[in-house]
Amino acid sequence: MANSLNQSFLAISPFHHIPALVDDNFNMVELVTINELLPATTPLLPLWLGLPGGDPEKIEAAKQKILTVLNLFESLLDNRPYFGSQNITLAEPVAGTVVPLLPAVGISLNDYPKLTAWTERLVRREAWQTTQPTPKAIQAFKSIIQARMAQQAS
Repeated sequence: MANSLNQSFLAISPFHHIPALVDDNFNMVELVTINELLPATTPLLPLWLGLPGGDPEKIEAAKQKILTVLNLFESLLDNRPYFGSQNITLAEPVAGTVVPLLPAVGISLNDYPKLTAWTERLVRREAWQTTQPTPKAIQAFKSIIQARMAQQAS
């Protein structure tokens, strides 16, 4: 019985976060669950920037955690265009800073049709397009990361 209860709760909140609320088949978990994606991607940063290095074990662990988050996102979207409703919520810019970049580090969105459609809707928005980093900004960020990696190596 305890195992089935645990599995039932994990279906609602895969990272064991509380509170978790189910209302008419809509799972509402705290924003912290969506924020699980951001720290999980840290080991993938050098890959995204085209830099050498990275701990293969940490990269694999990060990819596994990201897949768990993507499964949650797919289920949260249900039949809505955005996570919470028909309109953009705070969840969109938080998750949207990472999800569109995942294919660049070898994490396909092909198994997540709702999330793929969500990503396409998000990146088509004019406000989204005007806030994307320029190649110059990405290069500046890459330089900062390279310096930090060199500092950590010495």
